[in-house]
Amino acid sequence: MSAPSKPAPGEVHEVEHRAEVAAPAELVYRLLADVTHWPRLFPNIAHMERFSGDATSERVGVWLVSGDRVFPWVALRTLRPGELRVDYRQETTQAPVADMGGSWIVEPLSERTCRVRLLHDCRPATDEPATLEFIADTLDRNSTAELAALKEAAEREAADERLVVRIEDTARVGGSAADVYEFLADAAAWPGRIPHIVSVDARDGGDNVQLLDWVTHTERGVDHPSKVVRVLFPPDRIVYRHLLLPPLAAVHTGDYTVTQDGDGVVVSSRHTVVLSESGVTDVAEAVAFTRRALSTSSREVLARAKEFAERRRHGG
Repeated sequence: MSAPSKPAPGEVHEVEHRAEVAAPAELVYRLLADVTHWPRLFPNIAHMERFSGDATSERVGVWLVSGDRVFPWVALRTLRPGELRVDYRQETTQAPVADMGGSWIVEPLSERTCRVRLLHDCRPATDEPATLEFIADTLDRNSTAELAALKEAAEREAADERLVVRIEDTARVGGSAADVYEFLADAAAWPGRIPHIVSVDARDGGDNVQLLDWVTHTERGVDHPSKVVRVLFPPDRIVYRHLLLPPLAAVHTGDYTVTQDGDGVVVSSRHTVVLSESGVTDVAEAVAFTRRALSTSSREVLARAKEFAERRRHGG
């Protein structure tokens, strides 16, 4: 890792951080190149998605969790698979940064190991000494944390791909898409509508963002607290990330989608869970438990959404 230096006003400040990862270079590049993987790589990303692009260039949205707020921003990315490299530049920046970009570069060291280089170039918007020092310290702290998170996630997946569990449940609803979406979006009303939801404290986290503290009653008879950030994409999609997790899980993300289908609706619930190596003694058993528990919960939510929308359609 290069030593952080204070950027000069108006000048481009360049810094590089490195980490060695016990995972194949191709796996690490694949995780970095596909933005749908990023929420399970980096704990401060609530959601990330591709807005537009082609095989080598793309415009992507990022929803970043910071305290009790979620900050959306947009990046322009260039994918260079032949070099195992991803370049990016922020489309817009906020003071005290005038311009920010960088690169992720993956260098094979062996068949099972690689080096990841994280480069940043930053042009400050001010010449205040305290601000320049803040930028340098922030770049150093964030880069170190991001490389550590990437290393942990890539090594976990390289060790046992079964640790990544994907679950999907669907239901057909004889009602309107708007009513289904309304039910899913109004999480504050869930305690009176979904039996296993004990309580929900819902707070506004920004534009179309919800911060939820909720308690669920598990099949084992235990009340389980959760912290969830949700990003709403009306009228047909909600994505989320759990910020408070049980020992069994390292990451839990998911989404709901509502799709018009003839005179009815198909509503889907998806989960992606990354199991924690330290919290799992038997991977197959942990996978089975996770699938059963989350599918049971999802089917209950979908059944109640169906009931709500169909009752609305019939004037109930």
